[in-house]
Amino acid sequence: IHNLVDLLKAENDRLKVVPGPSSIPSHVLSSSAASSPRRSLGLQLSHSFSPSLTDTELSPMDGISAGTQKDEMVLRIVVRMPPQHIIKGDLKQQEFYLGSSKVNGKLDWKMLDEAVCQVFKDYVTKMDPALTLGLSIESVYGYSINHVKRILDMEPPELPPSRRGVTSIAVTLKGLKEKCVDSLVFETLIPKPMMQHYISLLLKHRRLILSGPSGTGKTYLTNRLAEYLVERSGREVIEGIVNTFNMHQQSCKDLQLYLSNLANQIDRETGIDVPLVILLDDLSEPGSISELVNGALTCKYHKCPYIIGTTNQPVKMSPNHGLHLSFRMLTFSNNVEPANGFLVRYLRRKLLESDSDVNANRDELLRVLDWVPKLWYHLHTFLEKHSTSDFLIGPCFFLSCPIGIEDFRTWFIDLWNNSIIPYLQEGAKDGIKVHGQKAAWEDPVEWVRDTLPWPSAQQDQSKLYHLPPPSVGPHSIVSPPEERSGKDSTPNSLESDPLMAMLLKLQEAANYIESPDRETLDPNVQSAL
Repeated sequence: IHNLVDLLKAENDRLKVVPGPSSIPSHVLSSSAASSPRRSLGLQLSHSFSPSLTDTELSPMDGISAGTQKDEMVLRIVVRMPPQHIIKGDLKQQEFYLGSSKVNGKLDWKMLDEAVCQVFKDYVTKMDPALTLGLSIESVYGYSINHVKRILDMEPPELPPSRRGVTSIAVTLKGLKEKCVDSLVFETLIPKPMMQHYISLLLKHRRLILSGPSGTGKTYLTNRLAEYLVERSGREVIEGIVNTFNMHQQSCKDLQLYLSNLANQIDRETGIDVPLVILLDDLSEPGSISELVNGALTCKYHKCPYIIGTTNQPVKMSPNHGLHLSFRMLTFSNNVEPANGFLVRYLRRKLLESDSDVNANRDELLRVLDWVPKLWYHLHTFLEKHSTSDFLIGPCFFLSCPIGIEDFRTWFIDLWNNSIIPYLQEGAKDGIKVHGQKAAWEDPVEWVRDTLPWPSAQQDQSKLYHLPPPSVGPHSIVSPPEERSGKDSTPNSLESDPLMAMLLKLQEAANYIESPDRETLDPNVQSAL
């Protein structure tokens, strides 16, 4: 018995000396980390452009059992928006994937605080490389794990977080209750100072018109601002609390009658819930809207609903213009924020949230996506030179692009030939009619062919249509794809050389057959934005 006891003591001493898996310090937390998760982030990050924060792909089931070398977990971290169904037909994304984090050792609140803050910081850096939005780890209000809510700047719960069934964490960003707009900025991808300015104008003047080219996100922004005003009011969310008038479908007389009836209800205090916000979408004559609203909505100003309008028409202010007396104007332009930086942020977010193959070359895919805003700017510049303000292209035109190089190639070639070229052709025609020849003609396909960003793009160059100069006559024909040569054939040379014309037709037919997918895409996928 004595020998057995001695043997057990010796074995116990040996186990104390030999380090076991549980005694290995976690790489997640730094030993010198400060108490605040916002000030000290000890997570070791991969510098590659990937939504995962680890260099190796890990299964969420890795290391669930304690006491082994795989005593680790992979947590999927998302930002969750509050569910709101205020505006009929408005589709709103409820969840945004931030990334995954591997945590080692026993779960505790400090470890989770560090993981959440670091994943959010890494996501923002990749999605907003110019750091224009103004988001940081200070934007994080708290998170939920296993239905337990953790607020970062408060004492953590006494009980440690349960590991049972933990695979994801839902992050909440600071919002109205914290007197912040970070959640709204994250959702809309509009820089914080601009968002604060928009809200300030609305609260002070109650009436706002957003003016700018189609596809710059005006309608989407008005919906988000309306939601913010409803939340701020504290009123119960009922049907009709936000009322939308599409002025392309309804007349000014309809609006005038509606506002007059509304003013009577407000003055008589009938107890009927009146709308808090009225949205006037697609105003065709924004200059006359002020007179209409002032004449019909005769109730006390502070009792009037908020009114937010959108228009594609440029609004010219004059000393006798009545618009500035009641409405404040926001002009959206493709050349400045928020429109000119939105596309980069949106496409990078799309890449981070994609479930694309983990073995795909993300650097190549990122190069393709970063080319899209350059293409948009090139087309915008072309239209400014050769068309009118009615034919500008907004960033929302490109939001439907797929994540994946092969899918992108097919999508872009079809978009270029069947949507962009016809649109540019109409714009150039309009420019000739209104302004005449404003600038020397440059076929935009040449820049596109020379900058195609995907590997082996040479085979696709000849598939892209030319844009010929607009003809004076009623008909003009888009030039089909053709092999690149030193000199482009002119219509006159084709007529004098029928053999060349026949060869070009054969080449066009060959290109048509070689095209892997010629299904026409809808050019208005994002027109509602």
